[in-house]
Amino acid sequence: ILNKMLLSDYLIKKQEKLKKLKISEYKIKSEMIIENELSVSKKQIYFSKIFLSDYQLSALDENFDKLELDFPVQHIIEKTFFYECEFFTPSKVFIPRAETEILVDKAHDYIEKKKNKLKIVDLCTGSGCIVLSLAKKNPEHDFIGLDSSIDAINVSKINSEKLKVVNVNFKKENAFEYDFKNVDIITCNPPYLAINEIETLENSVKNHDPLDALTDHYDGLLFYKFLVNNFEKIVNKGGTIFFEIPSSDVTNKIFDILSENNKVKYEIFKDFEGNNRVIRIY
Repeated sequence: ILNKMLLSDYLIKKQEKLKKLKISEYKIKSEMIIENELSVSKKQIYFSKIFLSDYQLSALDENFDKLELDFPVQHIIEKTFFYECEFFTPSKVFIPRAETEILVDKAHDYIEKKKNKLKIVDLCTGSGCIVLSLAKKNPEHDFIGLDSSIDAINVSKINSEKLKVVNVNFKKENAFEYDFKNVDIITCNPPYLAINEIETLENSVKNHDPLDALTDHYDGLLFYKFLVNNFEKIVNKGGTIFFEIPSSDVTNKIFDILSENNKVKYEIFKDFEGNNRVIRIY
């Protein structure tokens, strides 16, 4: 059944409401919802005369109701583009961030130069975006994705099927208790916020990304201390670890941990804005 509602009129009405509610980037987010729900291009949204059916109207209303409550758009449409691929990202899973692509790039450059078969473990795997991006590009190596959340592991398994990646094994494990046997490389984008920083986050992150993916429930440094201080125990001789760091107060404390440990060397990689973003220890 066709409604008398034109998509262009509907969009204007919704965007006015989102603007009043001070929803950040509301234009892009509303376009993403419409592109996803109606399978139309941005050009069609603005230049085609599209009438909405009752069914489409009801589906769009449901999505926009969530956006008005500041749900992340990647949770609403349940997809996020990361490193050339589309990942399934329902609620209960941490949304991949563009800056994490730098970690994938640097780890891939390193893996590519290696001749022997490697075992690579990704900690705090979340949606599996890091480990699946690397495994897809390096099918001859073995990869493992670990997370303490069963929701994250279920989502990462769906993503591995969706992307047809067969060389990754996902396991629900606590990283601090895992048996790191014959591991050559570890990658990790850990929960690096101190518990008292959560209140300062914008609502769409604070209220919707899983708390365990944001903070270690302590000072934000637990994973860094673990990776640096146990380096020789958890990777093979000649092995390496890549981890992401925040551009926040925690950063200087991470460098303190590195300088206090004279057994590891490290190199730093910057993101597109010139912030220190990824560290490789070896």
